[in-house]
Amino acid sequence: MLLCGTIVCAAKAQHRDIILEDLARDNDFRGQDLEEMLHARISLNAATRDDLELSGFLSPYQISSLIDHRERYGAFLTWAEIALIPGFSGEDMEMLSLFFTLEPVAVRPGKLQWRSLVREGKRSLILQTHTFFPRGEPYSPITAVEYQARPNSRYLGIPWYRYARYNYHYRNKLRWGITLESDPGERSLADFLSFHIVTEDIGPLKNLVLGDFRARFGQGLLLWNGTVFGKASSTASLCNTETGIKAYTSRDENLFFRGLGATFGNRCTELSVFGSWKPVDARVIPEGFTSLVLTGYHRTPLELEKKKALASWVMGINFSYSAKNWKTGITALGYGYDHPYAGKITYYNAFRNRQLPFGGISTDFSLRLRSWHIFSEVALDLGLSPAALVGVIYYGKNGNQAGLLLRYFTSSFTAGYGAPLGRNSSSSNEYGLQLTADLTLPEEWKLDGSIWLFAFPSPRYLCRKPSYGWEGRLRLRRDGHMLSLRQQRSLSDKGITDRQSLCLRSGFRITDFLMLNLRADGLYCLLHGIPGEWGSAAYAELVCKNGKGNFRSSFRIALFYTGSWESRIYVYEPDVLYGFSVPALYGKGIRSNINFRYSPFRFLDIWLKIACTVKDAFTCESKIQARFRF
Repeated sequence: MLLCGTIVCAAKAQHRDIILEDLARDNDFRGQDLEEMLHARISLNAATRDDLELSGFLSPYQISSLIDHRERYGAFLTWAEIALIPGFSGEDMEMLSLFFTLEPVAVRPGKLQWRSLVREGKRSLILQTHTFFPRGEPYSPITAVEYQARPNSRYLGIPWYRYARYNYHYRNKLRWGITLESDPGERSLADFLSFHIVTEDIGPLKNLVLGDFRARFGQGLLLWNGTVFGKASSTASLCNTETGIKAYTSRDENLFFRGLGATFGNRCTELSVFGSWKPVDARVIPEGFTSLVLTGYHRTPLELEKKKALASWVMGINFSYSAKNWKTGITALGYGYDHPYAGKITYYNAFRNRQLPFGGISTDFSLRLRSWHIFSEVALDLGLSPAALVGVIYYGKNGNQAGLLLRYFTSSFTAGYGAPLGRNSSSSNEYGLQLTADLTLPEEWKLDGSIWLFAFPSPRYLCRKPSYGWEGRLRLRRDGHMLSLRQQRSLSDKGITDRQSLCLRSGFRITDFLMLNLRADGLYCLLHGIPGEWGSAAYAELVCKNGKGNFRSSFRIALFYTGSWESRIYVYEPDVLYGFSVPALYGKGIRSNINFRYSPFRFLDIWLKIACTVKDAFTCESKIQARFRF
């Protein structure tokens, strides 16, 4: 399969899918993150130059070209128009669809009337459920005597996922929404409930959020709860785009604040303040809390004991000043809990700050000078431990780009609400250098690559000594034609591990409405001192859509064979709206899935996904989702 893929090399890879696979492989990216990102998109027809610059992946030439095209020919009606603009390719079109929509820009009357809240407001209702087979022991029958002896061996609820979300949007003035969710095995009808109401652009008040919200400032060293692309190994992802205080619209039960946030400002300055108080899941003993529980599961009596067992509070303020080509800001944050930390001190967390209260201060700076973009942030926690990062991106002609990012995270730097910007799950204990480049070749070929060198000065989880590692990636593509190579080295208590991987994609358009996609992956994992192991996977996918655009379906079958979990291979799968599936394939087996979307009416969209895996045993998962717009 690898040899055939090399010969035909008519790959029809989606740049978007590759980025999502990278995030899932290395950065714990989840479906909730994708949902929040997609729901927060703005219309490309209303995007300003600043909005386009903040996306982070467009060159100055592309931005000017896009704005000029929009001014000459009017609003964009379809994404196919983007590929016709000078400087844009099909991959750029796919990336734009991740960050923008093509909703028309309505002409807003100057006078606000209460009756228009009903007539002009846009509403949407999403309902989703899914289940799986086989159910396993936690759902099997049990006698009362057995349950009394082992109460945590069975789940209390039904094996069905339940999700509902309602949103209301009135112009750019008022939004509100509510989310209800229960995981399989949870008894409550709505185990998780989230609510928000937002008003915007009322004099100097830019926005006011009541309920659940997220806050992202600077590059994320001190304060950033939510999606971060800083580790996706692409030039565009080196610089994070701050969004300030925004309503929370996802279903993750941890990464958000609950309270009140507001932003005041004028043309150059902004002041954001917020306060949050909410109970969180934790293991609590008489001496204090030993750890936070982030799974969000409340299926057994033991899990229910940890539900909302710890109260957390957060207060923050950010002031920023923006000029034509530069911006600077300062952020102060304080947070704490109603119990002291009483967790066990081990080799990998001995340097953490455990003294209440927690928090810190940071300052960030960004400068755009012709084709150069320089950005940085320096932070200091209340334990006086520093962290810093600085980066630069160069935008050349014809889409050529190059970037550099330096990371300096001390071992004791503690930021409970910062982004995980390093190789670990936090921005601490790392000195790193990341280099990226994108080069346009003749015949519309593109070559991009990155290398990330990192060192851990102190012990970390599963590694009791200072260690180092690197990751390199090289990718050649043209209009989706792709050949990708990756090499990684990591150190742990097991020793030195090297991984080399190859990915090839191919696609053939059979008819105007039918397409065949092929992909093959190979991986070799070598733990020095023992024999290495191979991993491989390949799939064929048939995609069908009609001319009206109201129906799309895909069927995929994949074969995989790997030595163990160490040689696993990640493969992106189509999913329902706001869904996100990148399963890790390991062992020996077959995985297939069918996914389709149908819009029988303008106000109704229906999605269905069924995925089955045959390995040591047979497993099946099905999802169904409906969206009503009115």
